[in-house]
Amino acid sequence: MDRAKSDAGYLRVRKYLREAINGEALPSGRLPTERSLAERFAVGRGVARRALGELEAEGLIYRHVGRGTFVGSGRREKATQSVSPAEYIEARLRFEPELAWLIVVNATAADLELIREQLRRSESANSMLKFENYDANFHQALVNATHNSVMIAMYRVIDGVRRREHAKWGHLHGREQTAEQRAIFIKEHTQIFEALARRDGKAAREAWSNHIRNTKRRIVDL
Repeated sequence: MDRAKSDAGYLRVRKYLREAINGEALPSGRLPTERSLAERFAVGRGVARRALGELEAEGLIYRHVGRGTFVGSGRREKATQSVSPAEYIEARLRFEPELAWLIVVNATAADLELIREQLRRSESANSMLKFENYDANFHQALVNATHNSVMIAMYRVIDGVRRREHAKWGHLHGREQTAEQRAIFIKEHTQIFEALARRDGKAAREAWSNHIRNTKRRIVDL
């Protein structure tokens, strides 16, 4: 199987799995096997394994030997110290923009298309919840495009804070989620994507840093 065909197949499998996880297509929480995914999308099992492996790296699914693959982390989260929005944003600012250098080197055409797809979905989101989901998916797709398992694991820690504290911080997001504010987020995301697509690491890093700084001003600074 050539690289372009493999990337296209991976993108289809990945899209299906993410939509199934975010939607209600898996009432039992159990995902299809590698074999069934390979047969359904006419791809090699290695392609299906890659898609499942990256979702597992994100902490969205877990594998139980002898039982199958399921939605969730597969473990109880330990009680942790509360984190402020300012701490969370500061951690993102010091970490995420530097990933631009890895992305411009390692991202495949399929990775860039997945990032573009999340951007398109955020543009057409008809609710704040959907917009926030696609926003999170956009940033996760950026991190995955590094193809660096250490960076993906480190980001999982940072994003885990957002998931854990979201209920406490909800009023901060809701306060600013006007149509105009969404448009600004999308514009900034587009600037990051376009710089990455033309393999301009410096511009991507700068756009990413500006986006996180602007996010801090919008939802944290009073």
